[in-house]
Amino acid sequence: MSKEYRVGSVAAVLAGETGLVDVNGTELALFVADDKIVVTQGQCPHAQGPIHQGEVEDCILTCPWHGWSFDLLSGQCNEDDSMQLKIYPIRIDGDDILVTL
Repeated sequence: MSKEYRVGSVAAVLAGETGLVDVNGTELALFVADDKIVVTQGQCPHAQGPIHQGEVEDCILTCPWHGWSFDLLSGQCNEDDSMQLKIYPIRIDGDDILVTL
């Protein structure tokens, strides 16, 4: 059964305060891509690196460990078509970012 959880504020994320959050044992990373807030899994699917520390440029997130890159709008990995970064559905309620798990 899915449930919504508050993971941050819109103002903070748009101000560049992105990072890692823990929701009931699930690590999530928050980013801004193409003026949209995106919530992904907290670890790189390639080698479980700290994806939240990655660089974002033109909607592409690059993992700091091995440089693998992911499209933040689709989750698709640019180095391996079979690899996918999980992107979680969100809803904005005022200044709250709510993610569905």
